[in-house]
Amino acid sequence: MFIRKNEDKNYLILKILFSAFMLFTIASFIMSSIYDMEINTWFAKGMDNFSFKIIVWIYEEAGMTQSYLFVFIIVAVWVEIMRIEKRNKLWTGILFVYYISWAIFWFTFNISQIVNTTKIDDGFGVGISGWFLESYSIRQKILIVLFLIETTCFGFAFWYLRFKFSNRKDLIESGYKRDAVKAFVAFAVTSLIVYSMKIIFGRPYFYSVDFENIFNSNAMKPEWAEYWTSYGYTIKSWGLYDPKTGVVSGVEYLNWWQINDFFGNIGDLFIPRGSGTAGWWNQDFPSGHMISCFTMLYAGYFFFNEKKGRKINWIMWSTLAVWFIHINMMQYTQIVSRTHWISDTSFSIAMCLLCFVVNGKIIDKIADRHK
Repeated sequence: MFIRKNEDKNYLILKILFSAFMLFTIASFIMSSIYDMEINTWFAKGMDNFSFKIIVWIYEEAGMTQSYLFVFIIVAVWVEIMRIEKRNKLWTGILFVYYISWAIFWFTFNISQIVNTTKIDDGFGVGISGWFLESYSIRQKILIVLFLIETTCFGFAFWYLRFKFSNRKDLIESGYKRDAVKAFVAFAVTSLIVYSMKIIFGRPYFYSVDFENIFNSNAMKPEWAEYWTSYGYTIKSWGLYDPKTGVVSGVEYLNWWQINDFFGNIGDLFIPRGSGTAGWWNQDFPSGHMISCFTMLYAGYFFFNEKKGRKINWIMWSTLAVWFIHINMMQYTQIVSRTHWISDTSFSIAMCLLCFVVNGKIIDKIADRHK
């Protein structure tokens, strides 16, 4: 798969590893299509350990923001090159507005998240996380740490792009503008596919399916349970509740291929999240967190290209190893937290791996025709 004769040894190894990961992911998807419930039930036991729960929580939050950094870099590369190609005040102004807009967005978004997180009501009381059944003050601390780390990364990326990358003599000849287009298109296409499928399938979280057990577990404090059955279930309909009988239950389990009454539930898109049909608003399949992880790999278009003579050095191998560990941590922490089924995550991974290869080839062919 994707292997040619007479090629660079490092690229041969890379393609073998890439193919092995693809085959393993496809096998995982097939197995999870049969044993989703059993697999997720076993992994969910990790939520009983507080320390591991915090690690899971960190990955949950990082999965929501890591894509911002790479999208920023991808578009910045394209705008920097356009400024050099056009050499006029318009593109200099566009570049200035781009950087300033990102700075305003980044600080506004994060400060708002940090300040308001303890005011969230997930249906168990203000400031109580429905996912983790812990105080949102923990999330506030996690968000602060991630904000500091990611802001440092943003600062370094800006410095490198503005004062180092833009001064490269081979900037235009090396085809980085095309690489930026490849990366952005890959992210846009996979995001569109995933979020369209989420709405169409409306698959319930394992959290919602297992809600009866969660509700009756030791992790659920009596005051939280009372709050939810009083009126919290109208704020976030994690599970099913009958006010007349007082019965709390989980929603029906659905395989990934079972569409959850799309036409019957479509109206819930315009209702505050959680107050519509229990379970459908979860929209679990496929995984958006995996798309976020893949922005890091899509940035690899800038570095990996055998035809352009780009060599794979130890730094690139190390970065790939970090990404591989990171995406697997992201996948399995999502399963532990009950926010995704393994079929959700493995589908997204396989789709993104395929898109990484096919998307690059299609854009190369289109661009070469218009030279």
